[in-house]
Amino acid sequence: MTIQNYTEVLVGEVMTEYLKHHGFNGDNIQREDVLATVLNKLPQRYFLSTSSEGEKKAFLLDKQLRMKALIEIAAATADIDK
Repeated sequence: MTIQNYTEVLVGEVMTEYLKHHGFNGDNIQREDVLATVLNKLPQRYFLSTSSEGEKKAFLLDKQLRMKALIEIAAATADIDK
């Protein structure tokens, strides 16, 4: 049995969308800094490999969590891109 942090998956999806539309002048290290900053501010959610795909998908599609991630990404990119 394995566990996976789905907050990382959610933040990765939202960050990809954000960067596609808003851009970011930072290098890979700065992108990782943004990711780490955001992940440290959001609650972590782990799923067992035996969890249903419906549970995992519902978490990834939660609009409130996606909006919270987006807000944190925008703040982190503004701080790190200075």
